Amino acid sequence: MNPTADAVFQEAMQLPEDSRMSLVERLIVAMSSDHAIESEQVTLAESRMQDLRSGTVQGVPVEDAIRRVRESLGARVSA
Repeated sequence: MNPTADAVFQEAMQLPEDSRMSLVERLIVAMSSDHAIESEQVTLAESRMQDLRSGTVQGVPVEDAIRRVRESLGARVSA
């Protein structure tokens, strides 16, 4: 991640959960030109947020999630 993106990410992580979700939705919309995919992504993100809020699933600290992704990517590079 470049320094600007990292700074934006760190700042975004300070936002309340609902504000972060709104930001995610806006970024998805800005990145996607296919409205059907965009709608599905927003619906999925909203569903996952509802699962978190209702306690159906538990969140993972961002540090753990990043570590898991890096480990997974490292395993793929090594294979």
